[in-house]
Amino acid sequence: MKFFDPHIHCYSRTTDDYERMSLSGVQAVVEPSFWLGSERRYPETYFDYFQHILSFEPKRAKQYGIEHYSCVAMNPKEANNLKIAHQVVDGFQDYLRHERCLAIGEVGFDLITDAEEEIMRRQLHLAKELNMLVMVHTPHQNKRAGTERTIKVLKEVGLDPDQVLIDHNNLDTIDLSAAYGGWSGMTIYPTKVSPELAIEILDRYGMERMLINTAADWGPSNPLNVVITALEMKKKEYGETVIQQLVWDNPVRFYSQSGKLRLQTIEKGGR
Repeated sequence: MKFFDPHIHCYSRTTDDYERMSLSGVQAVVEPSFWLGSERRYPETYFDYFQHILSFEPKRAKQYGIEHYSCVAMNPKEANNLKIAHQVVDGFQDYLRHERCLAIGEVGFDLITDAEEEIMRRQLHLAKELNMLVMVHTPHQNKRAGTERTIKVLKEVGLDPDQVLIDHNNLDTIDLSAAYGGWSGMTIYPTKVSPELAIEILDRYGMERMLINTAADWGPSNPLNVVITALEMKKKEYGETVIQQLVWDNPVRFYSQSGKLRLQTIEKGGR
């Protein structure tokens, strides 16, 4: 079985993590733009970061047989500094055109402020203009209210739901995400969703348009959590074809809409 982690922050991981992922069957990953652990003071530091995840990380991953792609965005956690946030959005279009950039993301809410919505709307309009995919970050607090407000904005901007991935869902939000009609992501992470809870949600909502990811970052995360969830599904007697749909076919279907996903060398190896 092969695995695709559609949301992981490799910038924060070691080469040992890449090796463990490869040995476990992870063959492709997507790294969305995120907070680096401290507040950035200059827009140029964002551009250096975008360049790093689009150029250096693919080379690092390739040494372990993993295809690495990214999403580029002004993330919501740092969007409240409007002066810098607007400068970043002003200057990141060249990175959006990069062959390794599959989507605009993560965008959305953190504290659910008007400033965050302003920056989200700007990026969503850009996604619509450029016909790009979008990865949405749902907030960690006041999650349902934040997700409802996010979906309202998505509808007002007029994005095609098929091009939108609403991520970090749990029991409080999955009904909203599913009703929106786009793609729904769940993050297997100690403070988000456990493998057992993810399986419970999948039992209720099915596999269609569902993705699971690790969002492995600076926190107490595990870059093998997609693999671990697949193992738990095997224990519950899910068939391999169904599991493969969730951990490979679905992320490939979503990100292939970008026109940039190239996994030919992987596909030759079969399942």
